[in-house]
Amino acid sequence: MRNCEVTLPKGIFVLSLDVELCWGTIDKPDKLKNTIKYYTQSRDCIEKILKLVEKYNISATWAVVGHLFLKECNSINGQKHSDIPRSTYPWYSKDWFEESPCTNEEDAPLWYGQDIIKMITNCKVRQEIACHSFAHIPYGDENTKRETVQADLSNCIQEAEKEGLKLRSFVFPRNNVGYIDEVKNYGFEAYRGAEPTWYRGFPNKRRKVCHIIDQLLAMSPPVGLPEYEQGIYNIPGSMLYRSMNGFRSLIPLKSKIHKARRGIRRAIRDKKIFHLWFHPFNIATNQEKLLYGLEEMFKEVCAKRENGELEIKSMDEIVDLIKYI
Repeated sequence: MRNCEVTLPKGIFVLSLDVELCWGTIDKPDKLKNTIKYYTQSRDCIEKILKLVEKYNISATWAVVGHLFLKECNSINGQKHSDIPRSTYPWYSKDWFEESPCTNEEDAPLWYGQDIIKMITNCKVRQEIACHSFAHIPYGDENTKRETVQADLSNCIQEAEKEGLKLRSFVFPRNNVGYIDEVKNYGFEAYRGAEPTWYRGFPNKRRKVCHIIDQLLAMSPPVGLPEYEQGIYNIPGSMLYRSMNGFRSLIPLKSKIHKARRGIRRAIRDKKIFHLWFHPFNIATNQEKLLYGLEEMFKEVCAKRENGELEIKSMDEIVDLIKYI
């Protein structure tokens, strides 16, 4: 089934969150030093986001880095995670796991997260636990080996099973799509593709300028339909709810809220999916404002749901819905 063959009964709102802590910058130690203050607030942000999804009865997809399922880990013969064959990259000279402390949750809470998994699964409103790879390896990079991906996926599945969880949805690190066949072979049914922004194909410098214009003007984000390819559904993103640090602090919160509202209303009009996503640490860059903005978006979503115009689905729920269309 291709996306042109799918007809949704009404618009759908999807929320997915990438939970990665320090793993998101494992290959960028300098960036990690500059942003670690936000990672330290991630648990607090997750707790507050969960309170909001409970308040507004929203089922979200939480794409968790597999290593966060661990309470501890140890190196073997001096090598960390020796069961994962290494891929090497011209832009990163170190071993992929070099920055990982390889200790335990008590000593290095920003590299482990069993308590986060419990927070999410204990939510009073059903939440989906999805996969964000085991070690934030760039699946779509040409230097990433197939055996690296296979071992990475295998570790994710095994650790989730220990918690009684079946992973059905996948989010590629940095939305860098690759090895879709392997993702499908390991039992995943859906993934989040990159949002098809109007400036996506522009040269890098021009793309950055267009991105700022797009955000300031709160231009309507793309909405889409699931695409079925290589035996798995691509549920593309629509809008990243961005941080408010650095130059991004210049983008007014009202522009972010207005942009999301435009996406919600466009999804209703076209009977498509508005897929909002972000990292919990994004919220940490300005908790008060960004949590307020998120709640304003939730209010809009719930108002549209209550009058019958919109549905709210996690990624796995969309797969279940499509199967019966």
